[in-house]
Amino acid sequence: MNEPKKVLIIEDDVDLVEAVKTVLESSNIRVTAAYQPDEGYTLAESEKPDLIILDVMFGKKGKTEGFDLARKFRRNPELAHIPILIATAVNAEFPRFNFSARDKEFLPVDDFVDKPANPAELLEKVKRLMGTGVGVS
Repeated sequence: MNEPKKVLIIEDDVDLVEAVKTVLESSNIRVTAAYQPDEGYTLAESEKPDLIILDVMFGKKGKTEGFDLARKFRRNPELAHIPILIATAVNAEFPRFNFSARDKEFLPVDDFVDKPANPAELLEKVKRLMGTGVGVS
């Protein structure tokens, strides 16, 4: 039997983490969570996940630390290959931004999903980014 794929969620909303975890674990995906960017970076270095789901805004002041963290992952040769799925409410809150995968120079990630994510859309994107769902039931 194949080893379950591993996803690291870096998100400060505990309820959202639990919801995403439920969706992914129902498809035999192992989930680890970090609630702060620094903690997430450390976990990524030790766990070497197959995918990172990353929030953009952290803390009550809404600091956009997710942008910096995505760039930090891409600069690390040991982590640069890991696909990153940004989960953000920025597009809903600020429609003029309309972030998308076309913005790779500004934000080097593989795909975006708006929060709150539709579970079917989230799962489809996760499976696609991890390689057409191989090892995911």
